[in-house]
Amino acid sequence: MEGESRSPWALGLLRTFDAGEFASWEKVGSGGFGQVYKVRHVHWKTGSPSSARRACTERMELLEEAKKMEMAKFRYILPVYGICREPVGLVMEYMETGSLEKLLASEPLPWDLRFRIIHETAVGMNFLHCMSPPLLHLDLKPANILLDAHYHVKHPSLEHSPAVALVGRGVALVLGASMPGTWQCLISDFGLAKCNGLSHSHDLSMDGLFGTIAYLPPERIREKSRLFDTKHDVYSFAIVIWGVLTQKKPFADEKNILHIMVKVVKGHRPELPPICRPRPRACRSLLRLMQRCWHGDPRERPSFQEITSETEDLCAKPDDEVKETARDPDVRDAPEPAGEAPVPAPPKRASTPPFDNDCSLSELLSQLDSGISQTLEGPEELSRSSSESRLPSASSGKRLSGVSSAVLDLGTTDIQKKKLVDAIMNGDTSRLMKILQPQDVDLVLDGGASLLHLAVEAGQEDCVKWLLLNNANPNLTNGKGSTPLHVAVERRARGVVELLLARKISVNATDEDQWTALHFAAQNGDEGSTRLLLERNASVHEADCEGRTPMHVACQHGQESIVRILLRRGVDVGLPGKDAWAPLHYAAWQGHLPIVKLLAKQPGVSVNAQTLDGRTPLHLAAQRGHYRVARILIDLRSDVNVCNLLAQTPLHVAAETGHTSTARLLLHRGAHKEAVTAEGCTALHLASRNGHLATVKLLVEEKADVLARGPRNQTALHLAAASGHSEVVEELASADVLDLSDEQGLSALHLAAQGRHTKTVETLLRHGAHVNLQSLKFQGGHSPAATLLRRSKT
Repeated sequence: MEGESRSPWALGLLRTFDAGEFASWEKVGSGGFGQVYKVRHVHWKTGSPSSARRACTERMELLEEAKKMEMAKFRYILPVYGICREPVGLVMEYMETGSLEKLLASEPLPWDLRFRIIHETAVGMNFLHCMSPPLLHLDLKPANILLDAHYHVKHPSLEHSPAVALVGRGVALVLGASMPGTWQCLISDFGLAKCNGLSHSHDLSMDGLFGTIAYLPPERIREKSRLFDTKHDVYSFAIVIWGVLTQKKPFADEKNILHIMVKVVKGHRPELPPICRPRPRACRSLLRLMQRCWHGDPRERPSFQEITSETEDLCAKPDDEVKETARDPDVRDAPEPAGEAPVPAPPKRASTPPFDNDCSLSELLSQLDSGISQTLEGPEELSRSSSESRLPSASSGKRLSGVSSAVLDLGTTDIQKKKLVDAIMNGDTSRLMKILQPQDVDLVLDGGASLLHLAVEAGQEDCVKWLLLNNANPNLTNGKGSTPLHVAVERRARGVVELLLARKISVNATDEDQWTALHFAAQNGDEGSTRLLLERNASVHEADCEGRTPMHVACQHGQESIVRILLRRGVDVGLPGKDAWAPLHYAAWQGHLPIVKLLAKQPGVSVNAQTLDGRTPLHLAAQRGHYRVARILIDLRSDVNVCNLLAQTPLHVAAETGHTSTARLLLHRGAHKEAVTAEGCTALHLASRNGHLATVKLLVEEKADVLARGPRNQTALHLAAASGHSEVVEELASADVLDLSDEQGLSALHLAAQGRHTKTVETLLRHGAHVNLQSLKFQGGHSPAATLLRRSKT
């Protein structure tokens, strides 16, 4: 009797557990056959998480599932530890990362990781099919592919929650210790597993069928009496490949199971959206494999032995065209560029793997069907955003306060550090995945940069993805105080920006110049990054060490689209920065007409706002000669006679800088031509002193007073002569002013001779300038001017 009572629990090498052996029960999910709990074994001092599942079910079926898992001991098959008596359930290893389904929905994955997941899934399935008799999975899908802490595959053999490793009928306590380190893919969920040819489709339950139907082959839907075979799993594997490529769920837009079934039977497959991220050339081979695996005729589908030989090549050399079992003879490899010299170290952006031309999966499949392959013009980069185009060099940035970038100088002999840096600089994600250890993730290089800084700076997005998947700290700063987010936004790496913002990141972190990431986005006119940052609550009011907010920076660099985005966010455009410079001042100074128009019409903005030294936007436009900006400001009622702290009007500024068109505009709009600065100069004085002939002519035509006295009681002619501007002297010389003396009794001729301006002396003498006793002081010496004076006196 005692033997009979124990026989139902006979599990061979597997042990049985009692509920009292488990503590810290935490429900982590449920599947079609029960619930899953994460638990901790009270006696195993592993410090590792456990999980469990609870459900009312038949004991014998649970034992059958446990026996299947016991038979399927393999690296990529989720191990089972035993069975729990009460509540009834399986005890298995807990997978920290959860399911592939969860991972695919969380964030973009590196291509090398995608290839590895596909390969490890195929290897696990090949092991099951190589058993005698073959063990069929019959429910292969991302939800049933689990990942350990290092993203390696485990195939659980039962239907389970995506959050844990394995579930079956009853309680499945998933115990164990997934050590921190490598990602491994494990096949799970053998709830539907059958020996080859021994079961029919009526064994399929409709419970949970919606999540499985997209992975069912057409023959299974079409022929209810058909025996299960290995090609069933091969078809499901093709849909898994599609999910890994697109990171989407098949037929996600279709809500009716019957519609999906009809489509599959008619030959339709999941719609293939464009993959806009750069992809290695081997993606073509993977697409061919996927197409063969979901072939409508099961006899045309490859076996997992064939599949693993191809996926192994993909995993080993994802950047090369790999040989296939059934190669399309019309599809040729891309020719290598002739005479191409090797790229010197350190590797540059051009040394990253070459990619295919950007097109959708459906287009690629269409090309394969027709036997046409696009020529690969390597290395060519595809982009889903501006971040994935060729990255600009640090010297091309427009930032005025210094460019923050990752410091790449190693200055170290540390072998592991050099290996990691070489892998990142070469964009060798596969090697990085092999050599990166948990303690290396936040390794600091000489100069303060982290590995994540290095990957962002080098434009290696897949390396960034892998570092983030391994919990690299995105808030570390380099020697210039820049976070990886600063570098990514500065480099216009939109894809990397999205990856970083998906993490817990300090979006308002400032570098050594007090620039936030939003300052860089505003400077670059990067609308996408600006919107992403604002969605993450980036502050629009952060000011740099020069008092500039992102709005000031956008106006300074003429980024109208960013200005509009910030205006829609309610930014105060009248907010003064350092020295009371408002955004309108920056726009006027740089001559950005559209932004001036936009800002000047905003409520509460004054076109006469003055900086700390009293300059208005009109002063600044006049000083830089931005005629059209000056005109729009005047049209918007800017005061043409307002004075700065030096009592200069915009006309003084235009005359002094020689911007004749702007000076003419100001004169015609009512500027006072005889207004005097604090120094005592009129516009004519300033133009004459600086030798602006065209402006002098304009002022003379406008009847400016040539006799007006300025500093030291000098006329415009005195100032022009003293500076040696002979052409201006030619314009101003007349009988009325020719021999006038300044406060020291010096005429224009004296000043020209004193400055040794021979041509100016000659011009004055030709116009009849008088050489008096005062002039004789300048006859000495041997200069041409002195010679002219002596000859004239004679």
